[in-house]
Amino acid sequence: MRAMATVTTTALCLLASTALAGCGAGGTGETRSAGDLLDDANARMRKLKSVTVDITNLTTGGGTVTSHLVTDLDDRCRSTTTWSGGGVLEQIRLGTTDYVRPNRAYLQKWKKKPGVTGEQKLWVKTPVDPASSGGDGLTSCERPFDSFGTAKKGDSTRVGDTRPSR
Repeated sequence: MRAMATVTTTALCLLASTALAGCGAGGTGETRSAGDLLDDANARMRKLKSVTVDITNLTTGGGTVTSHLVTDLDDRCRSTTTWSGGGVLEQIRLGTTDYVRPNRAYLQKWKKKPGVTGEQKLWVKTPVDPASSGGDGLTSCERPFDSFGTAKKGDSTRVGDTRPSR
């Protein structure tokens, strides 16, 4: 899920930047090359200091998982993940320390703690485990930007059943 969020966020930001860069030609009638548009989009993406990512995924069981992440793209972020069954997991990462707070519904479902009756109001302080790579269910703040490469002129092609535009 985390990898899909990164790809989706990068793709959406790049597409938005490319569209805005293309529209920003100043109305002079100047035609900009695909390479110029891609260069502008890459430059804008590299200047970002923080990003907010909102994602809603449908689960195979018919529910939803919604995530809200605000990150400095490096080592500071805040994340809230909400399941349609009522579970909520909040996380704040500051450098090498995570502060985590699950709610009662999260603990009852995921941690198999049926005896939890009150709302969880305490934050748990835990060191970041660099070896986990998201396997511990916590969000990584790093959101590297990798360009899609260089634009080059060539023949059009078909993607799935979609015809190329001319």
